[in-house]
Amino acid sequence: MTAHQRIADTVESLWREAEQQLAGLDGEAHARLSAATGAVDIIWDRQVFERVETFGGTEIGYARALSGAVLARLIGADHGFLVSAGGSEIPPCGDAALDAALATAAREALDTFSDELLGPVRVGEHLVYARPMLSNGPVPIGAVLLATRETLSPRGELLLEGFLRDLDTRLDLAERVLSLQRKVGDQRYEIKKLKGEAAAPEPAPRQRYVPLPEDAERSMAELAAAVPVFDLFGVSLPGGHFESFCRNYDTIATAYLKIFEEADNLYLDVPSGVDAKDDESKAAAAYHRLLEIMKSLRPAARLLYLTTAEDMAPYLATGQVPTFADLTRVAKDRTEDQTTRTILDIMNDQGEEQELDALAARHHPFEFRAANVGEVFALLALHMTVSDVPAVAGGARSRILGSLRRYQAARAYLLSYDRFEDVPLKGADRTRPPDSDKLLLVRRNAPAFEVLLSALSR
Repeated sequence: MTAHQRIADTVESLWREAEQQLAGLDGEAHARLSAATGAVDIIWDRQVFERVETFGGTEIGYARALSGAVLARLIGADHGFLVSAGGSEIPPCGDAALDAALATAAREALDTFSDELLGPVRVGEHLVYARPMLSNGPVPIGAVLLATRETLSPRGELLLEGFLRDLDTRLDLAERVLSLQRKVGDQRYEIKKLKGEAAAPEPAPRQRYVPLPEDAERSMAELAAAVPVFDLFGVSLPGGHFESFCRNYDTIATAYLKIFEEADNLYLDVPSGVDAKDDESKAAAAYHRLLEIMKSLRPAARLLYLTTAEDMAPYLATGQVPTFADLTRVAKDRTEDQTTRTILDIMNDQGEEQELDALAARHHPFEFRAANVGEVFALLALHMTVSDVPAVAGGARSRILGSLRRYQAARAYLLSYDRFEDVPLKGADRTRPPDSDKLLLVRRNAPAFEVLLSALSR
């Protein structure tokens, strides 16, 4: 076969595949899809690719918002939104019931390991649809939300699929631009070192992860003396209470992971009801992987306990207040386990709304979800800690609750197993004030974080 014939065959195969994907669309629909994808190309070219030096959450968030509006116009919807894997904030539509329904649809779509169209759900005059967006893995990297006046027709579904195929290309390009930007920055630095324009720093010695040292109490006391206050998720925690935070963090991570491991049935994906403990189900394979990776949260949480005053010296020297992201950045250098390092690297105190993190996490979708859960563990530990500090408890509790609401995907992992009666926490019936001895969590109508925090506080 000649090179010309090989090219012709390849083009024929690609053309046939494209025709099959768009089969059922008439000439007008083809024109509308072409206009929509052209508009998306312009959006991402102007808002992201031309601004590579300032590439970040704001630019990608704006590009998502514009792309969602283009999609709504394409299929004739009243509202269209594209949310990231972290569950981006959805602009209010002016209808409280519709806003709540869209938030619920986003949460369910992000917790569904499939690319099926969910809905519609009737909300007043609107029908709400949600569609998880998958890349190369089984974990959603985002979701599409639509509010229409009429049922989405087969033509509309084809237009939606065609639009998302083109958008996925834009996301891949954005990810590659970000990766190249980082590589170019590193290469420029290396060139400066070779030219003698920048001094090569001495690599910091690393030690393997070990159990807590015998002098942990003394180390924590030195850290408390050196760091007057930590900024954890926007809460000012006195340095003297950091040891309590670490102890509570370790306890909560261990307790929840033990629940996950010992549960006979575990439903991490609420809409589809796939049992993560079903060893014979192919659909549960992705959940098995997620559960295995989530086990790294134990050492990740424990590594914070090894933080020393010397670790915090660079931040204190510049007058900074150390944050949770600073702590995880230091902790990741204390382990050689790549999964734990990746989880700690993704962890920060920005919730799941950091669009740049959500885009970069396309390479590590399971670690990204595990990191989100780890941050929720940290927030629960922080709530337990400040409850014993009257000086900061009042405002801190409301701030923690506000932060927890940003973790849409992690919420299902904490609250969505069918039944498990031996939860090692004081708790409440899911429909009543927290006055029972056990916390029974069920898959449907699971309690909100307010109930969980009330249970933890008792």
